[in-house]
Amino acid sequence: MGSKTQTGLLLIIGSIVSLVGWIGLYPADGTESAAEQAQSIMADADIAKIGILLGYGGIGAVFIGLFNIARGMAAAGGKGSSYGNVVFILSVALLAGLIVSAGLELGTTEATSAAAGVTLMGVSVAIGSSFQIVFGLTLALLGIGIVLDKNFHIVVGAMALIAGAVLLAGSFVEVDTLGFVGWIGFTLTTLALGGLTLKSNN
Repeated sequence: MGSKTQTGLLLIIGSIVSLVGWIGLYPADGTESAAEQAQSIMADADIAKIGILLGYGGIGAVFIGLFNIARGMAAAGGKGSSYGNVVFILSVALLAGLIVSAGLELGTTEATSAAAGVTLMGVSVAIGSSFQIVFGLTLALLGIGIVLDKNFHIVVGAMALIAGAVLLAGSFVEVDTLGFVGWIGFTLTTLALGGLTLKSNN
C-alpha cells in the first residue's frame, strides 16, 4: 500500500469510525458537566468503552493522516511549507493528547466509585478544553498552507480554515452549536482530503 493510499484511507475510514463512536455509541453529551458525563459513562460502561475506542481511535487515525499530509507539505518546500511544519508538530501533540484522554475515559468506565469517575472525567474534560483550541489552530493553519501550496483544491483549504476558525471561536464563546458545527466542518474537510488524496494516487 502506497503512502498516499494509506493517508487517504486513514482520513476517510477514521472520520467514519469516529462518527459511529461519538454519535452512535458514546453515551455522554459533551455539553454536560464532568459529573454528568461520568455518570452517563459509568451507567453504560460496556457501550461507553466501544464508543470511546471507536471515537478516539477514529480521530487518531485522522490525525495520522493529517500528520502525513503536513509532513509532505513541509518537505516539499513550497509556499505553505512553514505552515505544514507547524501542523506536523501540532498533530503529534494532538495525537498524544488523544491517547491520554482515551485512557482517562476508559478509566472512568471502570471507576470503583462515583467520586473517582468524576475526578477522571474532570481531567479529561479539562484536557478537551485546551485540545479544541490547539485543534482549531492546527486545522486553520492547515487550511492556510493548502491555499498557499495549492496541493489540494483551494475549496478544501477554505473548508479547513473555516472549520478551524469555528472551533477556535467555540472555545471562547459559550455557544454549544459552534463546537458541533466546527466538528462537522472538520469531518467534511477530512473526507474531502481523503478522497482527493486517493484520487491523486490513481
